[in-house]
Amino acid sequence: MGDAFGNVLTACDAAGAAQGAAFEVIERSDGYVRATDAARYFAPHDQWGPTARFACDQAVGRTLDIGAGAGRLALALQGRDREVVALDVSPGAVAVSRRRGVVNTFNGTVFDLARTSPEPFDSFVMLGNNLGLLGGADQAPEFLAALAAMARPGARIVGETLDPYGTTDPDHLRYHEANRRLGRLPGQLRLRVRDGQVVTPWWDYLFCTPEELGAVVAPTRWVLTDSYRSPSTAGAAGPAWPPGQWVALLTLGA
Repeated sequence: MGDAFGNVLTACDAAGAAQGAAFEVIERSDGYVRATDAARYFAPHDQWGPTARFACDQAVGRTLDIGAGAGRLALALQGRDREVVALDVSPGAVAVSRRRGVVNTFNGTVFDLARTSPEPFDSFVMLGNNLGLLGGADQAPEFLAALAAMARPGARIVGETLDPYGTTDPDHLRYHEANRRLGRLPGQLRLRVRDGQVVTPWWDYLFCTPEELGAVVAPTRWVLTDSYRSPSTAGAAGPAWPPGQWVALLTLGA
């Protein structure tokens, strides 16, 4: 076990965030493996996809960037004179964020941060499909309770995610069916990151529809108040959003 994700970001940072310098290799519990260019974690705001730009624009007030990676969201918000804390469980990712100029960082989970009783947040942003860090229907209430404990009244969660049902890939469809047999949501993934022989621990990651998310958050103080699937419904101009990509806005109730 080790900080494979941090190793990848460190290598990419050392290469000047050049395309093709380092790749994030994600392994799913069924053996499915996918590699993506780590340079995407370093892209400036004007090079982000439309869902990520939209999610960033929904952050208000003091913001917690959950799963901050190389700090792209934190740097974008700092550039707007916003107060932001970049949180990641990867020590290497946090070190890269600090080298790139992120002022406030936290190495640990949202549970670790909640135990420090931080100054409350107005927004929690989960960029790059990181709404998936809710984990699943069983894990989400505890995760959301930790955020509520750090939230100001009326705080919001802005999360980018993916509807898993647009695929025709037989590997993904078989995984959906295996999840159903286990009583899990079909889009719940069990993942880890590899870097050579270094691997992270396994973690759960959730892709879901707005309807599924509404059911997941129903037992909590958070309410799904809006979901955005395209520039027309989001009131934004620009290119069409990637198929299946959407942004959730959750608001803290009483």
